[in-house]
Amino acid sequence: MNRLRTSILADSISDIGKFNVIERLVDLNADRKRLWFEKLKDVNDGIMIDSMPISLNYIEKNSI
Repeated sequence: MNRLRTSILADSISDIGKFNVIERLVDLNADRKRLWFEKLKDVNDGIMIDSMPISLNYIEKNSI
């Protein structure tokens, strides 16, 4: 749904309060806080991929 300020700035006042369908692409491998053992290819493939959290305990504070 378009917001009042956004619609005024975009000069689309007639679209205020109307719902629009927006298609967005999602990066399946965007989670960088975990170490994944394989890359995800498709959500619907039914494969379970294991992962483990990346521990910051082994990285020195000065190198971050």
